[in-house]
Amino acid sequence: MDDDQSLCRIGLGGVIRHLISTTTIRAEMEDHIRKEGTTLHQFAELSGVNVGTLSGILNGNRLISVGQLDLITTAMGLSEGGFYDLYVDECFVPPTPHWRRLRPFLLRCAELKRHDCIEQVLNRLLEDLKQVVGIFETAELMLKQGWKEAAAVLYEVVIESERSNHSERLAMSYYRLFQIYQSDRLKGFKAALQFLPYCYRLPEALTLDGLLMLTEVYAVRFNWNEVENYADELSQFAWKLYERKIWKDPDFNPVRPLVFYYGKAYLYKSGTYEVRGMFEESRKWIVKYADLSWFEGMDEAGIEEVRLLQMFAEANYLCVDIKSGNRSKIPEYVSFLEAHPDEVVEGLITLIESANRHQFYIDDVLAKFSNEIEQYRITGKDNWFTKRAVEDDDTKVPPYFFRYSVFFQDYALYNFRKGLYEEGLKHILYSMNVSIKLSSKDILVNSMAMFEMHRPYASETQCKEYYELCRKVWENEKENVLGGFGYAYV
Repeated sequence: MDDDQSLCRIGLGGVIRHLISTTTIRAEMEDHIRKEGTTLHQFAELSGVNVGTLSGILNGNRLISVGQLDLITTAMGLSEGGFYDLYVDECFVPPTPHWRRLRPFLLRCAELKRHDCIEQVLNRLLEDLKQVVGIFETAELMLKQGWKEAAAVLYEVVIESERSNHSERLAMSYYRLFQIYQSDRLKGFKAALQFLPYCYRLPEALTLDGLLMLTEVYAVRFNWNEVENYADELSQFAWKLYERKIWKDPDFNPVRPLVFYYGKAYLYKSGTYEVRGMFEESRKWIVKYADLSWFEGMDEAGIEEVRLLQMFAEANYLCVDIKSGNRSKIPEYVSFLEAHPDEVVEGLITLIESANRHQFYIDDVLAKFSNEIEQYRITGKDNWFTKRAVEDDDTKVPPYFFRYSVFFQDYALYNFRKGLYEEGLKHILYSMNVSIKLSSKDILVNSMAMFEMHRPYASETQCKEYYELCRKVWENEKENVLGGFGYAYV
């Protein structure tokens, strides 16, 4: 059935709504053509819309597609989406919209960040809960295009409207929101908690990814007990799939190779013991991912993951040796860091913690990485994450940014040991700044305590900066408590 036939069957109410909407758009078109002194043929040539189609639109006999509307809007010299508010009504002629017309409009709104128009459409669609399927499918397309913020709006609507608590679509929507907000400290943790009951209701390939994301979200929060718990779940689940030879199932398409999840789980588990100072226990778990060449069913991507895990195992053996006090391993570890820049901040934490614990100095190493340390200072003061939207490319986030606050604390203590109090306090302020941005209350409290213990050595400028940071903490506290989130470290 074409649009003209549909128009004949929509009933009086639909015709009235249609005439109100298209008359408004038509009036704008007619007014423009009259003011410019052009003919319909000239306007058709300028816009690229067929003259017969334009005539049908102006006569109210033809519905407008979003592609045609964009061409018309451009020809009239208006900004993109200039008629989208009016076009919302056009989408509901006939009253039960066809997704062939509606979906392109929603996708275009997502591209132009016209979330107001998306919400208007959704409000009308929800009068018929059968539209939930179309909403979910459109959200998936938006996410695939990278329009995360718009997709999140649709997933939220699916969650609110889905009647069955056991629906895979509901589980997928919670999973997608977790994906979208994972890098946002407050929203990400809230999304993680909402996702938890649905993790095992996903397709098995995505359950792997969900368990990994849960492991990571607790790692960013330094909650090592929970990291270990979810790492255990991930390794056990991956092993069950491996025993079933799941890779032979053509429908099994995980985001990463199965071996990646199995090895990554043990990498995280070993890491939880390393950060807690249980170095011998950490070594026991490093063995689990150090050589996974025996893993069956691997393609080239899987083989590459095995190689990377082996490399990390070698580095982590060095880490636990150094943290145990073996200074002879430092040159080898420094060579590794030089070859792997993304690992430098974590490596410097290892080296400084060891130096502080075992009472030695690494000034030569710190000098070698002075450029990187300066970049951490600059990045820590940037407001990139306060400006970024959820649709931004996650690769813009500096690697291990959440560890900067720990690095600056350790570096401050290192300077205090050397009697460089003003320098140490400078790094405490850096740590506070990053902690506030990440809402990392435990790290923040430690930094504040260290500043107060060394306040007599602080300059007037440092005291003023400390006061401003404390004021920011209080403002965040009020805002988040009133907003129902709470600033507390989780």
